Amino acid sequence: MNPRTARVFEFAPGEVLYRQGARADRAYVLKAGSLRATVVAEKDLPSADDGRLSRGQGVGLYSQPGTFVGCEGVLSGHYIETLIAADTCQVIELPLDAPGIMSTITEDVAFGLSLARMLARRLVSANKNLGTAQRVAGRFTRELQGLCADFYNLVQRIGEDAEGEDAVLQALSAAKRTATHAAGEAGGAEVAKQTRRIMAKVVDTAEMVGTRLQLKKGDLLCRRGDPGNTVFVLVSGRMSVRIGSEQFGIVRPGEIVGEIGALLGDEEPKRIADVVAEEPCVVGVIPVERFPQLVQRQPKLLINLCKLLTLRVRSFEQLGAETEDALRAVAIRFAGPGTTFTADVNALRRALEALIADNGVPLQQEVEALQRMEERWQEKLDELNERIGAARA
Repeated sequence: MNPRTARVFEFAPGEVLYRQGARADRAYVLKAGSLRATVVAEKDLPSADDGRLSRGQGVGLYSQPGTFVGCEGVLSGHYIETLIAADTCQVIELPLDAPGIMSTITEDVAFGLSLARMLARRLVSANKNLGTAQRVAGRFTRELQGLCADFYNLVQRIGEDAEGEDAVLQALSAAKRTATHAAGEAGGAEVAKQTRRIMAKVVDTAEMVGTRLQLKKGDLLCRRGDPGNTVFVLVSGRMSVRIGSEQFGIVRPGEIVGEIGALLGDEEPKRIADVVAEEPCVVGVIPVERFPQLVQRQPKLLINLCKLLTLRVRSFEQLGAETEDALRAVAIRFAGPGTTFTADVNALRRALEALIADNGVPLQQEVEALQRMEERWQEKLDELNERIGAARA
């Protein structure tokens, strides 16, 4: 960040520095006074004026001089909250774009770790503020969004294996233009893929400061209540996150487990769930004290972590803003008029079946994977609709 391009501004109480959903092209450093951040539900955002944005769900109050704000929005492209002057304040405005933030993290890992810790605290706070219905809605969101990620990952994997087979690449071209593929990418699947590639390269080399762990199906990676003194990165395979008998999510290749404990230390020292291998897995295991060493060598890993944390913070804070009917908001998002998951899965499956029949391309496993995705999607929507019906009864 070039200090010569920075400018100092003063804002009166109630003035808006930036608005939720706006293109993020600058960050701020608090010089004096205080700032507060608010979030409104995305369905209310198009019609929300500054007054409505100011009355949104409070998600942060910043009063420490030197605090950076807006960096996570710049990193993701759009601000995930509205920032308002809580009283008369002075701020330093820094014109920035996503490459600028990534360059800063690369050059100054301490800055990146500070940003990640801020996001981790915000995520923990957002999670603690969720009500029971919002937590249930969060579980449905993770599972349905995860199925979009599965679709994205399958398309990418087929493309990587195609090795110039024009007929396969042509079939995938249509799939890459679908809303489901875009939803998977926007939900973090591409970032997770990049992370998996980084870890696959370093996990077996001297550059890896941790160890490589191989799990069989059913093996426990960590248990609820364990000390949070290790960061795990899934290189291959699939793991489930469980509390008791209930599954709360799926860990996919490239996703990170234990980062909150690593970033917050004694603030969040214990594992909050069991993590179990659903199939044979390869996991990178990094002791907390060595995590800064790894990201120093691989700053892209820290950049990806900040991106993934931003997505999770945005999701949790959106759930918190849905004070009236969080479950219905999930249904609108994933089963509304613009949702094409089932159609997109079926179109790709038909295209792959044609390749099998006409060209003898060995894609039967991929066809079966698409079938399972569709079945799982319908199961989750049926369960979601049952929950909504029970809540209204």
